[in-house]
Amino acid sequence: MDKTTGLRLDQTVVLSGFYSQQEYPEALRRIGFRDPQTGKALVFLTNNFTEPALTITQLYRCRWQVELFFK
Repeated sequence: MDKTTGLRLDQTVVLSGFYSQQEYPEALRRIGFRDPQTGKALVFLTNNFTEPALTITQLYRCRWQVELFFK
């Protein structure tokens, strides 16, 4: 993993809580990212295993900008 892009981790995880595991038993993808502009550490959970991790972080960034616009 190239940490110069801001990516810190890309893991496959499963929910371990009793009710969480019953409601969503499939695996999830956990992506850790440190925003180079703000320095904030962010963690994303997704069920998208096909796109590259950096693409997913960029999608979440764009989505957040849209939500801030409509706020």
